[in-house]
Amino acid sequence: MNIADLKKILKVFLTLQWAKELPRQGFIAMGFKRNEADSVAAHSFSTCLLAYFLAKQLQKEGQKIDPEKTLKMALFHDVGETIVGDVGTFVKNMAGGVFKNIEEEGVKALVDGLDSKEEIIDLVEEYNERKTLEARVVKAADNLDALAQAKGVPGAQDALKYFKEVYHITKFPWHKRAVDMILFGEIEPGREWQKK
Repeated sequence: MNIADLKKILKVFLTLQWAKELPRQGFIAMGFKRNEADSVAAHSFSTCLLAYFLAKQLQKEGQKIDPEKTLKMALFHDVGETIVGDVGTFVKNMAGGVFKNIEEEGVKALVDGLDSKEEIIDLVEEYNERKTLEARVVKAADNLDALAQAKGVPGAQDALKYFKEVYHITKFPWHKRAVDMILFGEIEPGREWQKK
């Protein structure tokens, strides 16, 4: 590997380490203690896994969806926050869309110099527009991950109604059903291996 290219990659990689310590501000604004709010990196990891699982299932059911693209989109959907910080959804709504442009600029600053920068920028822009099936699946996964995090925190009970409202963005009946299943405890983490 060319050392100059390796340096560019490692520069981005080392910058992304900050996301491990960056708390998700929406949770802090809802009154979570710091140890109750996950990091941007932890959220991105869970969102990636769920988005991929959902995309694979939709593909199996005959939907025209690209699971690998969905996975990449989920991987990069919040990467700009590493540069500009995480701004909670409530604040973003108050600002009338201003933060979308700031976060996109953060993505551009982060990946500048990488050969894959155009692909990454395009994926983030597609996610933000929410027009493609892949983008809507990633948004559903993003929402469900935040719900799973919030459900376990007693102080967040008043904010849980927000997660039902996001359905209007994705318009997936299964998204609405998944929110209800998580909210009302119809599904729990797997523990079968503990019973063996």
